[in-house]
Amino acid sequence: MRRTLAISKHSSFEEAAHAGERFAEEFRLGSIPSRRLAKVMQDQFGTLVLMVDAYQGISGAACRLPEFDAVLIARGEVPGRRNFDLAHELFHVLTWHAMPPKHVEDAIEIGGNRIEQLANSFASALLMPRVAHESRDWSQLDMEDLIARLNSTADELCVTSSALRWRLVVLKKLAKSVAGSIPESALRNNGRQVSPNPPPLFSRQFIEVFAKAIDQGYVSVRRAARTVGMEIEDLQDLFSDYGIDCAMRCKT
Repeated sequence: MRRTLAISKHSSFEEAAHAGERFAEEFRLGSIPSRRLAKVMQDQFGTLVLMVDAYQGISGAACRLPEFDAVLIARGEVPGRRNFDLAHELFHVLTWHAMPPKHVEDAIEIGGNRIEQLANSFASALLMPRVAHESRDWSQLDMEDLIARLNSTADELCVTSSALRWRLVVLKKLAKSVAGSIPESALRNNGRQVSPNPPPLFSRQFIEVFAKAIDQGYVSVRRAARTVGMEIEDLQDLFSDYGIDCAMRCKT
């Protein structure tokens, strides 16, 4: 049975944000929700979460299948963006019946449609609930200190600095005019020059199923590699990335 979220396209952005905070609290995601979100989605919702090499311009997607739901995240994005996309797509999974998301071909609209905006409100509040309750005075910081604090706090929460600043605007902890005046270059990669390396393809859960299927003779290595669009050698490297014994798993 699939879980649902009592949100419709007529709901307010505040209601979507409250649902995000409530989700983080109910599923005990802790002070840094992004660290446990994927595990909760997989273990408690049965949602398959996969890191993929997506087409340019696509950072995340939700898929509804007869047996289960799946969320695909572009692994080339920075960690904070991947986490936001994951929470955003979770909203679509939880509201699929009431608000079926558009196909990406139809969803290119300036500013996003209302459903996408609701998803963003949900994701922002889910990943940054503690910001709403902290006592930091952001409004009194000069630009240099503000940028430094945004970047360091975003690192702590595993989100992007840009997402954090707009969350602070919504919470009225930072003036919209000040947030808009911050140079984008100062927040890119949370103030770093180089982005971290991407995570391995797919997920441990997914690759373990592949390994078990090969090990027990349900599928050949060649067919398994073809299924995920890889050469056999690349599949062996993927098993190694997840610490799975390639010599045992990749017998032809």
